[in-house]
Amino acid sequence: SPAGRFRHPVPDDDDKKWYRVKASSAVVRETPSAAGKAVGTIMLDDTFPALDDSGNPNWIQIRRVDGMSGWCEKKNFSFLSATRPSSIKQSLFRGVTFLQKDLTSPRKNRMYVMAIDLTTSGLEFLVTPSKFLNGVICTRTTSKFLEEFKLGAAINGDGFSYLDPASYPPSTSCPTGGDPVKVNGYAASRGTVYSPTKTVQPIVYLSAKNQMSVNETSGKTFNAVSGDRLVVQKGAVVKNLAALSPAPRTAVGISKNGRWLIWMVVDGRQQGYSEGVTLAELGSLLLTYGVYTGVNMDGGGSSAMVIRGVDGKARILNSPIDQNIPGKERAVANHLGLLVK
Repeated sequence: SPAGRFRHPVPDDDDKKWYRVKASSAVVRETPSAAGKAVGTIMLDDTFPALDDSGNPNWIQIRRVDGMSGWCEKKNFSFLSATRPSSIKQSLFRGVTFLQKDLTSPRKNRMYVMAIDLTTSGLEFLVTPSKFLNGVICTRTTSKFLEEFKLGAAINGDGFSYLDPASYPPSTSCPTGGDPVKVNGYAASRGTVYSPTKTVQPIVYLSAKNQMSVNETSGKTFNAVSGDRLVVQKGAVVKNLAALSPAPRTAVGISKNGRWLIWMVVDGRQQGYSEGVTLAELGSLLLTYGVYTGVNMDGGGSSAMVIRGVDGKARILNSPIDQNIPGKERAVANHLGLLVK
């Protein structure tokens, strides 16, 4: 594996044939038979690796990134490529589409995108809450956050500062693990503001009705998480962004009409696999997905995108790199999660 790549919980399936769904939808079944139990539905233009496309002339066995696996009628597919394609699309939940893309310019990178239709019913958001009156949070990985709150998908949120053990009271200790920290900027979870400080950082607001805005909100705050800085404003990359080195990045963006929420993670610091992007490059990538306002969140070793697998456990979609260890998730302060009812 390149650059000592770790064993990823989501298989790359590099050596598999890939197919694209050409029907408006297709049923996935436990067995290669129309009488087989249905385990899911896949959608037009979704792409999948073939675990078996020759054992039965009329059926193909596929696997989705959340681990759902089963058989579909081959007539619903068109052949895409003999190995893993550079671009992958899969509909994970109603109104939620996952995309993965490999980039070669200006350097080798892999990015992951979650496109969320905010008009979809049954979707709810959650920013990591604080159990303490003074806004202290006990760090947890994005995977642990997803499993603890039984979410469908999650990404990391704001930057944070560790607290000096000698300066915080025992009441803010973390009995279930993690370190006590405070986020850098403004934060709220389900109507409770636990970090009231408003700095120069951009604030991402999500109302109880899933209306997203940046730096402006009306009425009582529901969910809020701060980012590092704006990288897209009014449909253009922000000028004079800091010339930081390419690094792993996490970003959140919204379309001009407010309908589409974009989550983006770009892996980095992994030579031969994914080297990371600059802030301006991150902004340009967000523009390709229709983002009108885009926010760079905490990045580096904190960057993570996670979904719930069919087994109910977290599945890391990207390759996080805490402490320069590929595949190691960092325990961070807060996160932004999606609950799918």
